Amino acid sequence: MKKKKPTVRNITTKRERTVDEQIQIMWKVIDEAKMYLEDEKSTSEEKRHWAKVLCDTMGVLNKLQASRGEKPLEDEDLGSLLLTFPRKFRRTILRRVKKWRRKSLSVG
Repeated sequence: MKKKKPTVRNITTKRERTVDEQIQIMWKVIDEAKMYLEDEKSTSEEKRHWAKVLCDTMGVLNKLQASRGEKPLEDEDLGSLLLTFPRKFRRTILRRVKKWRRKSLSVG
């Protein structure tokens, strides 16, 4: 009788990323989200999805920067970034940011 091969392969743990690497990844996600938001071929639903991704990513980026002892993104930085998006998506992003800030202030 043949032995069955195990279904789970040897899983090796991946190395931990540094905070700098994580921040670089967050900026790549932000750039990609901006690209999809500006893409004329994206549907409204896709743009809403990418607006949420952008908001969540910016929240994570703020926490990463704070953990490194840096100042989080200021409202002015956020405002200049949001000016590049259509108005209806700006409102969606701002609502998500306000919701995230309320949650993060009540937790921390």
